[in-house]
Amino acid sequence: MSRKRSMEISHRVKLSLAAICLSIVYVAACGPAPTATPTYGQGKTQTRSADGMEMIYVPAGEFLMGSTAEDPKAVDDEQPQHTAYLDAFWIDRTEVTNAQYVQFLNVLGEYRGTCEGGDCIETKVEDEDSHVLHQDGRYVVESGFEDHPVIEVTWYGAQAYCKWAGARLPTEAEWEKAARGADGRMYPWGSDAPDCSKAQYADCSGMTVPVGTRPAGASPYGVLDMAGNVWEWVADWYDAAYYGSSPAQNPQGANSGEHKVFRGGSWGYLPKFTRTTDRARNHPTYAGFNLGFRCATLVPL
Repeated sequence: MSRKRSMEISHRVKLSLAAICLSIVYVAACGPAPTATPTYGQGKTQTRSADGMEMIYVPAGEFLMGSTAEDPKAVDDEQPQHTAYLDAFWIDRTEVTNAQYVQFLNVLGEYRGTCEGGDCIETKVEDEDSHVLHQDGRYVVESGFEDHPVIEVTWYGAQAYCKWAGARLPTEAEWEKAARGADGRMYPWGSDAPDCSKAQYADCSGMTVPVGTRPAGASPYGVLDMAGNVWEWVADWYDAAYYGSSPAQNPQGANSGEHKVFRGGSWGYLPKFTRTTDRARNHPTYAGFNLGFRCATLVPL
């Protein structure tokens, strides 16, 4: 056999071995083969087993984050507007309810100091606005508020719940993309000014409403209650200047800070705060009468 022919055969053998190494699940000499992230069509849903929450799929891709200087309602921490790419993720269709949250508390057993090292929530004992009570050794919901979004929950209590449910808090970027889609809309439903059929804010009846009862306010992906009802904790530390240096892919927020971000406006605030770009913040130990959350995850459950 000629030397040239021998070299060709050797080269083909090497290529074949490489192909085998990539195709098998595990071979000691090669290591595990890479696993492709599944993709789904827009509108795909899944139901979380821990609490029965329906989650909606948000496809990978770019979107416009933040506001332009032409928006008269925009403040400095919403600027500059920039393009961000996000991997695909899942997000809760609605805010987490009181009924769902007490399931978690009853598994946990104690709400003081047990959520990420901090208090989880303020019950009716600490704040009369809370709808969570402790009766006969169990946590229960004040009658009539079972399907309302949980309030008086700290950032630690929100994050701990999401972990218990097999998820996490969404990043600020994930929250904004789920709320406004890829076309930079001012509100989840588009550019029309808010009204009480689309969002629950200060000009409407003065309290929370059951989740999912403002379907006209759905985002492009079908996510509900992202404008009004309650503010929603997200994962990020707050940095007023972050948008000026935010990475182009999967931004995670500042590395540290004093306050955590929440988004979306609430029943107690003016309609301008329901804009998809509005940013608010408070200390992660804060628990407010109009502050709740929803969860997200990168992978199907």
